Amino acid sequence: MNKLLKVLCLIFLLAACSDDGDSGGKATVKKHKVAVIMPGKDQARWERVAAWALENIERAQLGMREKVKIEIEWKDESDADLEEYVTRIVDDQTYEAIIGPKNSADGRIVADKCNGAGKTLIMPTVTSTELQRMHAGNNCVWNLAQSDITQCEILLTQAKLSEVSRVGLITANNDYSKSFSDWFAFQATEHGLAVDDEIIYMSEDELREAVRKQWTAESKTGKAVIFAPGKETDAQVFDDEIGRLKRMRPNNSFPKLFCSDMMSPPAENLMLHSMDYEGLALSADPSSGFASAYIARFGEEPAMGEAHLFDALLMVAYAFAAQKDGETLNEAILKVVDGREPCACSWLPTDMKKAFAMLQNGQQPDLRGVTGDWTFDQVTHASVLNTTYSHWILSNGEYTTLEYLSPDGSGRTTSTAQAWEWRNTVMQDFSSTQQDFNYPPLHDRWAVVVATSDTWANYRHQSDALAMYQLLKRHGYKDDHILMVMEDNIAYDPHNLYPGVVRVRPDGENVYKDAKVDYKLSELTISDLKQIMLGNASERLPHVITPTANDNVIVFWCGHGGKNLLAWGNDGTISGSDIRDIVSAMSEEGKFRKILFAVDACYSGSIGEACRGIKGALFITAANASEPSKADMKDNEMGIWLSNGFTRAFQETIDANSDISLRDLYYILARHTVGSHASVYNAELYGNMYRNTMAEYLPKK
Repeated sequence: MNKLLKVLCLIFLLAACSDDGDSGGKATVKKHKVAVIMPGKDQARWERVAAWALENIERAQLGMREKVKIEIEWKDESDADLEEYVTRIVDDQTYEAIIGPKNSADGRIVADKCNGAGKTLIMPTVTSTELQRMHAGNNCVWNLAQSDITQCEILLTQAKLSEVSRVGLITANNDYSKSFSDWFAFQATEHGLAVDDEIIYMSEDELREAVRKQWTAESKTGKAVIFAPGKETDAQVFDDEIGRLKRMRPNNSFPKLFCSDMMSPPAENLMLHSMDYEGLALSADPSSGFASAYIARFGEEPAMGEAHLFDALLMVAYAFAAQKDGETLNEAILKVVDGREPCACSWLPTDMKKAFAMLQNGQQPDLRGVTGDWTFDQVTHASVLNTTYSHWILSNGEYTTLEYLSPDGSGRTTSTAQAWEWRNTVMQDFSSTQQDFNYPPLHDRWAVVVATSDTWANYRHQSDALAMYQLLKRHGYKDDHILMVMEDNIAYDPHNLYPGVVRVRPDGENVYKDAKVDYKLSELTISDLKQIMLGNASERLPHVITPTANDNVIVFWCGHGGKNLLAWGNDGTISGSDIRDIVSAMSEEGKFRKILFAVDACYSGSIGEACRGIKGALFITAANASEPSKADMKDNEMGIWLSNGFTRAFQETIDANSDISLRDLYYILARHTVGSHASVYNAELYGNMYRNTMAEYLPKK
């Protein structure tokens, strides 16, 4: 019995020492609880790749005096109580971080909760551009894949390489698909491809109708279609409709098709057989050897997202190792991703051991994971700056990888900035020899400023209108020559942390100061606006402009828009023909000498197109007829966009040089408007863009 007791004591003493005896004493193991939120239908895959990552983390720390151990709690992101669960986890300090979810729609729920509390969130595969932009700079939401601006660009590059001249888009109306609908037309133009159509469906019936529209006898003549389904079941609907059309109209076909990563492997989630599909999927860096090791270990190729989950666990383990007393986990992650000290540290345990040792010693090694380089944007740290995609085909239910693609491997490099900072290179040309028209002498100037949004979420439209009002005042306008229309409900909105203050920059001036609003948007109809601009005052419409054939009029309009329409408040819309009707009536009644109409709205080019042919009228728009425009300046404190990019560039350029030529103004707008093509319409009936200047619309410099 004594002998047995001695043996047991010896075993106990050995267990209390280090794992391999190298440390010469007991190791200190710090346990860290992490919630992992991923789709439950693929739970077996997530669990086995997570177990592999944790195994590597444990093996890499053998013999170390200080170790980290991650304890995972799994949550199915499709559960109905996801929001309640995240709220609980965010408030529970025993959970140090959240990893996941996989999908962008669920990512919004989780990111909003984590951002409010500063809880660390690592999102392996959430690629919604809007979501990444909204949380950029907060340094608690970390994205291990670039936004789908990058995926859309690579898909269009593949379309271009297939020698088509026209492209179309079929996508859903949700967080994931919005990246495609927002950036498709802009990027297509940059690639020299004509935008054939852009269909945003909201139901299964609308998706089926979109497929039928493309299924024609002429479908293969130089056209490609990008399909970005909103969810996996949409891919099944698409395939089902293709099969039905094949049976009904066997002589027709679909154009060249490229699919987004929503249709990526594993194949068992989708039963697609009606045609061969081609597309992209988030992937491990092929040079890491992860895919080969995965196949050797599990006997099949990795599914999309598994490599990124693996990296999320490595990243948070490194951060726990680097974290010092008094330091937040987010601060530790910042050190991990910003480290640039030389280190041959791969994801294999022997290399990871070096990384752990360097981090514990206060060093900042340049780390990589299985998905590639962990270099984040230095300004916002919103996401990694280079993502690898597998280029696959799906035939007879089996995926085959053709090659691996990345932004750095395409025609454009995005390794130094976020993809949403992409400025255009395609610009309009104007003739420097165009003959000017004989206009009458200039006597006076009038201005009309209209903001057509009426909610707090659309703060930027009213703030931009107020900034334009202040610019006009600085440049010599009196209030009786400015007609201002806006709902005037954001300065004292309950959400405004600074009552009575409206800004277009977080540190900017109060553009609401001394502003004079003539009409609330809700008080007017588009017919009322026509009477105001024609100078037809009444008891109900006492404030009007009264220009003559010797006066110039500048109109600044900001709000939401669609194709050939502009929003009017939260529910109403007006068409391009309504705007044309106003400008035409003013022309016929001699109510302007020249009129400059600046429109900052999505698809605003369609308004310019609708108003062509009116002498003396020039339209400058934030986007062409196929593109949305983009918000520009964000207030992280209040979580809203303060301004639009086109408007900011427009106003800053005029302030810097009030007699700038219209050609130079356009050139600056085109170069500084991010994500859309600032455009000019009707220049041929206005005059020489090199000789006409903004001074004609401003009373003084």
